[in-house]
Amino acid sequence: MANYFPVMLGQAGHQWLLGLPKDSFDSWEELRQAFIDNFIATCEQPRNKYDLERIRDSKNEPLHDYIRRFSDMRLKIPKISHDEAISAFIKGLCFHEALRSKLLRKRPTTVAELLATAKNYADADDAEKLIQEDVRGAEQPAR
Repeated sequence: MANYFPVMLGQAGHQWLLGLPKDSFDSWEELRQAFIDNFIATCEQPRNKYDLERIRDSKNEPLHDYIRRFSDMRLKIPKISHDEAISAFIKGLCFHEALRSKLLRKRPTTVAELLATAKNYADADDAEKLIQEDVRGAEQPAR
């Protein structure tokens, strides 16, 4: 196993190992801890529910963009409950009051249900904006 260890490290880990002074460690545990201490900052750490709660929609941000940002962050959080994720999503709706009200009136029980409802609402919102643009375009006098 000791001979196989350097092969599995990759280039950066292998260079680190070769740069250590001879007899740097007396046990696998010491080597393990030194490796972790050296490379921990280069690894993306798991996120938590507080990172998800910091996701907020912006004033003129399309709802689809908020849903995507929220979903991307949620996927980085291990073991978050449906209730925690749903609460964070609703809390983050600062500029989509109608959707927030709808979700508070009939709260989804799963994240899948939440996202389906939000996507349907976003699709309807986009369709409404297109209709309004068409109406405004038709009202413009011909030149």
